[in-house]
Amino acid sequence: MPSRRLRHALAFAVALAAGPLSGQAPEAPAEPTWRASLDASRERLAGRLFGLKPSAFVDLLAAPDDQGRRRVDWGAAELDLSGEFHDMLEVGAAVVATKDATKLTVGFLDFHPFGGTIAPRGRLWVEKGFHIQAGRFDVPFGNDWQFFASKDSVSISRPLTTDGIMDGGYNDVGVRLLGNNGTANVQAFVLRGFGDGRLAGARLGFTPFGNPFSLREARDPKALELGVSYLYDTGADRRKQEMAWAADAEGRVGAWYLRAEYLHRRREPDAAGGQTTLRGWHLTQELAFPDLPAPATVFLRYERMGQVPVEAATGFEQDVRLVTGLAVTVAGIFQLKAEWQHVLEATAGTREAEGYSPNVWRAQLVVVF
Repeated sequence: MPSRRLRHALAFAVALAAGPLSGQAPEAPAEPTWRASLDASRERLAGRLFGLKPSAFVDLLAAPDDQGRRRVDWGAAELDLSGEFHDMLEVGAAVVATKDATKLTVGFLDFHPFGGTIAPRGRLWVEKGFHIQAGRFDVPFGNDWQFFASKDSVSISRPLTTDGIMDGGYNDVGVRLLGNNGTANVQAFVLRGFGDGRLAGARLGFTPFGNPFSLREARDPKALELGVSYLYDTGADRRKQEMAWAADAEGRVGAWYLRAEYLHRRREPDAAGGQTTLRGWHLTQELAFPDLPAPATVFLRYERMGQVPVEAATGFEQDVRLVTGLAVTVAGIFQLKAEWQHVLEATAGTREAEGYSPNVWRAQLVVVF
């Protein structure tokens, strides 16, 4: 009978021979990517900032100015900070610097008896939970509020529903409640409001196929979500000053992503003028190509917005626009975007605005740290 040493030697020889025959040679450790190296540096920095995790981006925009001359200028630089100082207490903040000013656009305390952390901007929670927040935040109305930051959006421009009806997007100070049971989510808030009074509102969303998106992949769309939103704003005398409601939907099938929203906003008569009612909608489609050496996404957006006349006999003018473009991600850090805007219909006010053109080309570089 072979000795123990001989048996071990034979076993070693068989294993050595089997390796090349099986074609499963040991793999060399993968080289770290730029994104992975940058994320590791952020984690180390968070350890020196008492647990505050930083992230940042800066963008450069090439677009025509008011005289139609093309120019390149920086748009915004943003620093986000978030940290959990207790199992149930988190802080989030976002500082945005533009050519005109530097502002604290987000700054809140988040108390969550159960559930995960909340991103300062963009999509909110990833799991079942309940949150109470106090501070300043982007107000959830419709679904485009998730893409206000340029790093979160494939397109360069925001839809007319955001730029025209919501004056570029709604951000305010107040208190809000967030709840999610995996199938339905609710966001209710009381805010400082548009005028001298207060504003109350809510958004209710339904995700019948679960909630598969990830907090770390802020743009990963949900399988399906349907939402309704409502705002009610009062003046100093507690009378209604404004009312707005919205219906939205988003979903995905493989690499195809669809997003839509309808907004209706009515301002009551005041000393400055009569009643104003704005309404509009957009339909946005995206098609992703994640397996390319530089992952790319193409998009197409059709949108309408107009002011509803008080007199029924008055014609209803609308701005109608078609927007298409491409976004390419390089090394997980650089986002290169190109966009073409074509105006199909324009109101008299739009046509008379300085720098108006029925066709506009834009390009943008976003660097995400």
